[in-house]
Amino acid sequence: MLEKLKKKSIIKSLPAALILLVIGIALFGAEISNMKSLLRGHVVFESLAPEEINGDLIVDVTLYDNFGCYMEQYEENTKTHARHTTDLYYVIWTGDENAQDFRYMGIKVPASDEYKMEEMAEATYYGEYSDPIRYSGAVNKMTSEEYEYFKEYFLESDFTEEELDDWTLPYYISVGALTGGAATSAWIIAGLGGALFLAGVFLLVLALTGGKLKTFKKELAQAGFEEGSVDYEYEGARLFNKKSDFRVGRRLTFFLIGSKPHVVANDKLVWAYQSTTTHRTNGIKTGTTYAVMLRTFDKKSFTVAVSNEGEAQEVLQYISQTIPGAVVGYDDELNKMYQRDFQNFLQLKYNQRGQDDTFQV
Repeated sequence: MLEKLKKKSIIKSLPAALILLVIGIALFGAEISNMKSLLRGHVVFESLAPEEINGDLIVDVTLYDNFGCYMEQYEENTKTHARHTTDLYYVIWTGDENAQDFRYMGIKVPASDEYKMEEMAEATYYGEYSDPIRYSGAVNKMTSEEYEYFKEYFLESDFTEEELDDWTLPYYISVGALTGGAATSAWIIAGLGGALFLAGVFLLVLALTGGKLKTFKKELAQAGFEEGSVDYEYEGARLFNKKSDFRVGRRLTFFLIGSKPHVVANDKLVWAYQSTTTHRTNGIKTGTTYAVMLRTFDKKSFTVAVSNEGEAQEVLQYISQTIPGAVVGYDDELNKMYQRDFQNFLQLKYNQRGQDDTFQV
């Protein structure tokens, strides 16, 4: 019996464990490159040789020159189709004034910096001095669309394809990325991914090692039964719902809540009734779920899922016929008595059991 319950627990645990594992891997995987960058820390951009520039860097850059804007990014109102520019992409070069080897690449800045970037671009064109602009951000590889705009800028400036390959890098500095609050967000997302992954592993290991049977074994001991003595009881119990393994036996009732097995002694059951939950989204009914509520002498409550109202009523009718100490059915007065006057609630049926009353199927 315990092996059957363990197998059922594993099967019930698998979907949740796999979902946690997949989401955890996806979140952490999406941030793994950012984690490498954050762990390395900020690098002075001007100190990097062209071959050292890649998508795993966070840099501090001081711009003295830029060569104009090659692309803009905007948001569009879907109703009015009005466009609002959010970011601008400018051409910069690598290294400092003493660099023997350099390449052209990009930098993405907020649209609010357009004036000072355009002022610098004009000064660069005429070979004049302009005040330096300091930025921090992450180095990103251009997407195919971003690279097409970058490439078009140079081809229109009479660069050949060979010169484009020799004199450019397909990277840009994304100002503000992985700095300040963005860095904190990256750590949080990666941490959440790691936590979800570990939770999935823990859930899977718990099910595989039989850890979810601990509660069942404790409840079985509290009911006064040994593990080896309940196989016949379990196999002989009437099965009402396969998914929740809801079985009412002669002396014990078995069921799963989620992936965790439980057992209740029938002579401790004092109340059973149907629970119906209507689910709504934005006020629209999306479904109804049914369960049987079981309440015990020590005031424990269990919500056992069933397939439909007919199945719930079938369970309750069977409990009414076979468990003499249990009140069956719900109304507000019964609930008030159970909550506030438990001793009188027990007088309704539980304390009225005669010495000869039996719990039989």
